[in-house]
Amino acid sequence: MKQTLSGSAIVLICVLGIHAASAKCLGKSGERLVPLVELYTAEGCNECPAADRWLSELSKQPASARPSLLALHVDYWDEIGWPDRFAAPLHGKRQEARVTLAGKRVVYTPQVMVGRNTQVDWRDPRRLASSLSSLADSPAVDLTLQANRQQGTGLLVRFSATLRQNEHVRLQPLLWLALYQDGLSSTVTAGENKGMTLRHDRVVRTLKGPWRMQESRFEGEASISLPQAGEDQLGLVLFAESSLTGAGLQSLELPLSACPADG
Repeated sequence: MKQTLSGSAIVLICVLGIHAASAKCLGKSGERLVPLVELYTAEGCNECPAADRWLSELSKQPASARPSLLALHVDYWDEIGWPDRFAAPLHGKRQEARVTLAGKRVVYTPQVMVGRNTQVDWRDPRRLASSLSSLADSPAVDLTLQANRQQGTGLLVRFSATLRQNEHVRLQPLLWLALYQDGLSSTVTAGENKGMTLRHDRVVRTLKGPWRMQESRFEGEASISLPQAGEDQLGLVLFAESSLTGAGLQSLELPLSACPADG
């Protein structure tokens, strides 16, 4: 589906440091830039299941051999006959903002983005690898994540970002925090995918941000409600990007399966 906007390689993931004894889960980014791959998708779009399967297969690769991955379900397909229970208005707004920043005028599903490139050809593995390998090796930002489980179904997340050089004026970084979930499925009874059972991984259940870095270091925290089922298939992704160009500055993935259940 397309909408016209109005107005206006292989990479290494960071090594996670897990502190189980203190009932805290801690992640730190490493010396290599870990790109973020975003898939904009919808259960009402008949071209999206193939892209969903592609992202799921990519998520099964070893963490040391792939980028961070997020599937953001958009809600502008809901009115066509099938409301996507994973869709959120913020996802579509982010998609539009990313496309506008890239100087484009059209958003569509499925749409894959990596940094400044908002039109990645996900069907061609060679082009995706080329898009990833063309990025800088060294990150501009160092990230940390600390997740503390609260009583009930809550999560308190503390995070920080530190610029490797004092370039906040030139880069004007933004920080985003996403909670994702794997192993989800829906049996679709209306719309273009009627009669299909769709399976999803890396589905964004909560997206928070953006936080603007106005100095060379930023510290923040966020409370996140967890889904009632499938806690072992949840994870966090913290990512930094330039608000001026959309370039990815660093991402950090932290699976909650590595975190203690108590605390």
